[in-house]
Parts: sequence; structure tokens; C-alpha cells
Amino acid sequence: MVGERVNSQGSRKAKELLLADDYDGLNQVAEDQVDGGAHVLDICVALTERADEDEQMRQVVKRISLTQPAPIQIDSTEPDVIRAALEQIPGRAVVNSVNLEAGRDKLDLVVPLAREHGAAVIALTIDEVGMGKTAERKIEIAKRIKQYACDEHGLDPELLIFDLLTFTLTTGDEEWRPSAVATIEAIRELKQVLPEVKTSLGVSNVSFGVGQPARAVINSVFLHHCVEAGLDLAMVNPNHITPYGEISEFERGLADDLVFNRSEDALEKLIEHFESKGEVAEDEAEDPTAEMEPEEALHWHILRRKKDGVEDWIDRSVEKIGAVPTLNGVLLPAMKEVGDKFGAGELILPFVLQSAEVMKRAVTQLENYLDRIDGHTKGKVVIATVFGDVHDIGKSLVNTILTNNGYTVIDLGKQVPVDTIISAAVEHDADAIGLSALLVSTSKQMPICIGELHGRGLEFPVLIGGAAINRDFGRRALYPAGKESDETYDPGVFYCKDAFQGLDTMDALVDDEARGALVERIRSEAKELRERPVVVDDGPPTTDASVRSTAATDKPIPEPPFWGAREIEVDLAEVYPHLDRHVLFKLHWGGRGVKGAEWEKLLAEEFEPRLERMWAEQDYLHPRARLGYFPCNTDGNELVVFDPEQRDKELERLVFPRQPRHDRICLGDFFRPIDSGERDVVALQGVTVGPEVTEVIERLEREGEFAEQLYVHGIGVQSAEGLAEWLHSGIRRELGIEPDQGRRYSWGYPACPDQSEHEKVWRLLGLGEIGMTLSDGFAVMPEQSTVAIVAHHPQAVYFGMKSGFIPKDKVPDELIAGTDRGGELVGEPELG
Repeated sequence: MVGERVNSQGSRKAKELLLADDYDGLNQVAEDQVDGGAHVLDICVALTERADEDEQMRQVVKRISLTQPAPIQIDSTEPDVIRAALEQIPGRAVVNSVNLEAGRDKLDLVVPLAREHGAAVIALTIDEVGMGKTAERKIEIAKRIKQYACDEHGLDPELLIFDLLTFTLTTGDEEWRPSAVATIEAIRELKQVLPEVKTSLGVSNVSFGVGQPARAVINSVFLHHCVEAGLDLAMVNPNHITPYGEISEFERGLADDLVFNRSEDALEKLIEHFESKGEVAEDEAEDPTAEMEPEEALHWHILRRKKDGVEDWIDRSVEKIGAVPTLNGVLLPAMKEVGDKFGAGELILPFVLQSAEVMKRAVTQLENYLDRIDGHTKGKVVIATVFGDVHDIGKSLVNTILTNNGYTVIDLGKQVPVDTIISAAVEHDADAIGLSALLVSTSKQMPICIGELHGRGLEFPVLIGGAAINRDFGRRALYPAGKESDETYDPGVFYCKDAFQGLDTMDALVDDEARGALVERIRSEAKELRERPVVVDDGPPTTDASVRSTAATDKPIPEPPFWGAREIEVDLAEVYPHLDRHVLFKLHWGGRGVKGAEWEKLLAEEFEPRLERMWAEQDYLHPRARLGYFPCNTDGNELVVFDPEQRDKELERLVFPRQPRHDRICLGDFFRPIDSGERDVVALQGVTVGPEVTEVIERLEREGEFAEQLYVHGIGVQSAEGLAEWLHSGIRRELGIEPDQGRRYSWGYPACPDQSEHEKVWRLLGLGEIGMTLSDGFAVMPEQSTVAIVAHHPQAVYFGMKSGFIPKDKVPDELIAGTDRGGELVGEPELG
């Protein structure tokens, strides 16, 4: 779903915020859309009252792209505005839109621009004759646009999205009565004739002009039928959509009659019904669970995605039927029904995830009773974060979800060698093994483990998950010998994108009948992937140093306050303003989804007092930092670091990849080239808050203090990040550059992915002197620590191997201290 409220043309609130230059307010609107279930955010800033659409678009997308996880859809008719937005968005964007109303001139400008930035393009089925009203006309126009955009300009067909146009059904105009049917038929036919392209609709157009309750029903019913026909994207306010199966049969029938043009008085009957029904405020409506038994009420809460009050119903259900029957007879069947409705197309994914959130809250309460029940288990699972990886918060969530759903979990922790994992699975006679990895480099341990299991003739199904892998990774891992053999690992390898999919997979694996079908499906999908034609990447390798980006080579070189590496004294009071409270409260402390007055109350009464109290009372944060300034130059894709005492003596060569396409950026381009005759300066930094915070987190988990564990983990992570931000701000100040100039890059991210480079940084900075070490897989330890390279260059930006461009001028970095995200910055303390 595409959230449509950050749009000056369709939202009065968005227009008012734009006129007031209230970009923080627009960011909050975007966040509300994401919390409501939007997968993509449509952004339009065009105003008749203003002439700076390009600058406003630049400001809005910059903020939203940095704070919201959803991709951005750029809604503008001006190529310059589209370009300004694309230059600010770090990931793949969607451009909305092109058409043939005035011929192909605009298309010939916009499509190459989108292709240059890796963006998708929405095309409206409008040509020189006018809007396509019938299914036949819509398909005819779509074929022409596909020819121009894909066949001539080379746009990937999967990045071409057709808006087949939705017209208003609520005017009573005879001309438009069949329009919804024509749109549904066009979606279905387009999927047949152009299967690679995508489809989109501005759903709310269908109901313009009637009251909100009627609009919500019409939009929801129309969306349901469009999705059944194959619709891929829907522009709609997700908070106003109700699943088809949850609309009353009578109202569903009224809307179906209107959408499918079944009777001449369909609109009249629908309006009459909603006028007679009147407006009933939700908070004044009767509590539908008031007369229910606990089992029925819990089922209702999960199916209707209602969190509030679920804990009380758990307590009543346990008192009435017991904990295990509540889990097995009430909660799990309710979630199964959610899954069935999703499979039947009656629920879209955001609602499934919201039901899963209710389930999680219910199980959290139920664990108070389940923990006291001995001898009950649905199965045994050995889980571990693989060797070389020190991050395990995601694995801990899997542990909690599986445990709360009746499984026995043997959690081996993090950085676990393959042999230890296999030995534990044999010892405990496990039903499955679960492996987690955060990084690309450490994820390679997964196929190694599968190969070892296969070689030993062991038959443990393997579940894999983590940020670095995807479904195809799992399909490839099913072949232990890789491309050398068609032999498969018979017990199966199952990619799980999150903890709830891990639960679903385990439920299937412990069911003999479901297990066979699941394993067969995985094998079939793996075979299909294996037989798929290989797309040859004809771009230069990322090691190619023959071309340098356009980053300027004549920017001033600042003078550092000292040369070489030294420890920097840290005052935690100075770090405090640099904590990113937005990330801490929303992400780490679970405040995401709370908004408005409730959010303000949560901040004032819980989060802010808790942060101040924990910060004042904690005795487990022990911050230390080392900083080094070194002479340097770029040589191809390598940054040569020289000895400050002997300027021609090389100490290390830091190696970075270069984009195969785009602007061909390499991180080294932000430093003076070696043939310039001038030495540049590079800053390297390493910070840690020490190992004790990790020990406290592990102790709290052992003691079952999950809420306090969550709070302490958030404090630990953000203290390390805040410490890095504090040190970076001091570097900028000491170098005499602007407070938002340059960038700080950490190894493991796209610009510098090779964590083995950490060894060179350790030698340069002497990080062992402040208790920092490297794991055998080159991960930074203690866990709450960071290492980074700082580029002072004004054109330095974050980029990936498939995204990112060199800006013409300086693009300011996002700062924390002194903003709404951080705390008040008083004075400018010097580095010690």
C-alpha cells in the first residue's frame, strides 16, 4: 500500500504544513502512514501559492528518507523536481508519473532520469486522445508506453508500474458507472499480456464526494477486488481500509453492487444506508467483547488487531481453562485463522503483522503462567548466532517467540562455531537448528554448517535468518556442494524473514503431514531458482580503479590539532545530548506506533523520566575513545595512510570498493589523490562503552527481566552511537570545518564492507589499549562499540554499490545534538 497523506494535492494538513515550512510535521505525517501499514510513501509538494517546489521536495524527501523505512514515491509533473528528489533518496525510489497526453516528450526526459537513478516509474494510461476509460483502451496505451520506456529507453519492465486509472463512482453520472469494472478487467488483462510490469491505483478516487464511513467501505471493497485481479500497489490511507471479510455482509453487498454496476439504484441505496446509519464515534461504541467468554474475546482481539486489554483476557482465560489450553486451543488457532484469511486474500499483509503484534503481547502475558509448566514442549530448537558475528538481539526475539509458543529453545549465544552448533543439536536431539547472521561475511557460515551436517549424514532441518540474507540465499544453501552437484540437503533449509515466520516454519516441521509438503515446496523452489537463466553483470568490477568519480580534488585540506593516535578523555555528560532519542524511544524501547497525545504522555511520563533516571543511576557504562589523525592519499581504490613522523613511509593501505555504475564512487575519492603532490588528512576513531553493559543485558535475560533488558540494551546501543557522534563533532570542530560537513563511515556497510580491514585500523589506533578486540570473524568487541573512518570532504555522502551520486555542492550531514532527536547542546566542550 502507498500512503497518500504526504501530498499537497490530496491532504489539507500536508498543504498547511508545507506552507508553514513545517518539515518535522510532515515527517510525523509520514510516520503515521508507515505505522498505519503503508509500504511506500507518496510525496507531493506542489503548491499554487509557492514557486519553490524543487527545494521543498528536496527538504521533505531528505528528512523522510533518513527517518522512515518505507521507500518514497516522488509525485511531481516537473522533471527538475523529480531530479532534485532522486538526488536526495539513498535507496530505490518510484517516480509518479509519465503519460502520453502531450506526446512522448516528457516520457523521454523522465524515464532516462529514473533509469540513471535506479528508480521505478509510474505511467498513467492517458494518451493524445485522452484517458483510457475502457479496458481495451487502457491496455492499448499501456503497450505503447511499454514500448517507449522499456524497448527504446531500456527501463527494466519490472520497474514500470501502470496506473490504469480509477474514476469516481459516486457522482451518479451514467458515463462512469462501468468504470470500476473496466479498471478491474484492465488489471487482470494487463497481467496476462505484460506479465513483467506492475500495476497501481489511486483507490480513494473511486469514492470521492460521499461521507467517510461510506468511502471507507467503497474503497475497501474496490481494493479487495483489484487485489484479486492482480493489483500490486494501492495509493490509499491505510488507516481507512477494512479487510473485506470484516465488513458486514449487508454493506459489502451494497458496495459490490456499486463497484460491479449491478443495478441502477446501487449508489442511491448505499448513500441512503449510510445516511440512516449516522456517525458513531468509535470510543462511544459498545464494547463488543463485554459479554464474551475469555476464549472468544481473545480470538476477537487477535482477528481484529486490538491490543488494549488483551492481558486481562489472558488472565481470565488461564483461570478458566489453564495456560496450555489457552495457548494451543485459543491463541494458536486464532493466528492460524489470520494466516488462512491472508492466504485467501481477505487480509493484506499489514493487518497480518498487526495481528502478530497482538499475539506477541498476549504471549508475553501468558509466559508468566507457561514458565511454571514442566514437561510440555512442542519441539526442541537449537539456535545460535554464527561464528564471527556478535549481534544477537534478533535471535533473542526468536527465542522469546518460540518459547512463548510452547517450544524448548537451546540458545547457544553468539559467535558459535559450526561444530558446537552440531554437537548441541545431537546432544539435545533437536527437531531443528536455527542460525542467525547480521553481516554478509558471517552469513557464509550458514552454508558451511549445512554442508557439514550433510557430510555427517545428520538430518536436522535448518532455519536461517538475518539482515544479510534473503529467500534466494536459502534456496541456494539447499545444495551443500553448490553448483558442483545437484545433491540437496534432504531435511531442508528454510529462510525465515522474522521471528513469526520462524514460528510458522517450526509449526509445519513438527507436523508430519505439513512437513513433507513444506520440504517438497522448498526443493521445488530451489530447483526453479537453480534452472533460472543467469543474468550476466556486464558492469566493471567493484575493484576497478581505472575511473575516478567527479569528487573535487582541490578542496582545502584542514590542519589537525595533533598527528598520530591518542586516547581521548570522555565525560558522559557531554555525550548525553548526542544520544538519538528518536531511535532510542521509537526503535529500541518499542514506542513505534504510539502517536499524538498518547505519544506525548508516554514521553513525559515514561520514556524521558526513565532515560534521565537510568542515565543518572547506571554504573555499567564505561566510555573510552581513541582518535588518530594521519597523513594520507588515494591511490586508485586504496587510501594510503602515512607515518606522521616520516611522511613518505606507508603504514597501511585501506581498500575500498568502487561503484560499478552510477558516479563510480569510491570512499577514497573523498581524499586528495597521490599524484596531487599534497598530503591529505584522515581521521580514524574507535569508541566503546565497555563490556559490562553486555553482561548486564545477558544477566537480565537469564533472570527473565525482559522489559528491563530491553531498556538497558537500548541505552547501551545508543550510548556507543552517541559517543561516536560526540567524537565526530569534536573532530569537525578541531579541523575547523562546518559542523555538518563530511561523513563518518563504519566497516560492514556498502562503502567499506570488508571487516577484515579492521585489523589495519587496530594497528593504527592501538584500540587494544582501551579494551577493544576483534573476533575471529573481525567483528568489533565489546558489542557496544564502533569504529569509523572520517572524511572531511564537503561532497562526502553515504552511498552503496547500486545507489548514490556525487552532489554538486555540500550535502549537510544529519546531526543529533541540538535537534529534536537529541538533547540540548550547551557550549562546545573540547576533546580531551
